[in-house]
Amino acid sequence: MQKVAQALWREVIPAAPAFTTRRAAEAAHVSVDQASRDLGRLERLHLITRVTKGVWADTKSPRFSPYAVVPALVRLGGPAARGYVSLLSALSLHGMIQQSPRVIHVVVSRRMRRMKRTPIGTFRFHVMAPNLVGGFEPYVSRTFDIATPAKALFDTLYYSTRRASQFAHLPELALPTAFPVSEVDAWIGRIASPALRLAVTRRWHVLRHDTNKRPRDTRGR
Repeated sequence: MQKVAQALWREVIPAAPAFTTRRAAEAAHVSVDQASRDLGRLERLHLITRVTKGVWADTKSPRFSPYAVVPALVRLGGPAARGYVSLLSALSLHGMIQQSPRVIHVVVSRRMRRMKRTPIGTFRFHVMAPNLVGGFEPYVSRTFDIATPAKALFDTLYYSTRRASQFAHLPELALPTAFPVSEVDAWIGRIASPALRLAVTRRWHVLRHDTNKRPRDTRGR
């Protein structure tokens, strides 16, 4: 257990407060099975928290938040999986809506279990076409990636066209000053399906019409 514990506090946790069993094993130079057993012992000592199978966190870290778990959860989808906080979660963090979603919405490049409930939060994963996965950057805490304001809005518009979508009726939206309308238009232009592209375009036009004419400068980041 000592090798894993040393690796955690020397290398793993300083880089990210949430991590996978595989990451701990690599840092400690032990097998994944050995790392899993040792991490379980550390959890029983209340030094770390088991988030879900294969993912752990140091919830006492000043850098920890439920959002910080997202990168580790995405890695469960495989080494090539990509994902970022988006949709209502990102719009809220950017200060574009006042509502705080009860779940953390994550856009991913590979199919994952749609909903994951954990002791530190509930996460909902939305699979997106590979050519539409992008437009994200590190959050100010640098513990997870977040969609830009324009990409978060595009993602919401994209999924709002689905039947019975929870995004069909957005909370009152305020666009930041100098909101990059052209960035949303560019993402819409990447949609391969003409029918879907038209549906998203129509939703975008309606939303722009309904949005307050005076944009609000947001500083939620």
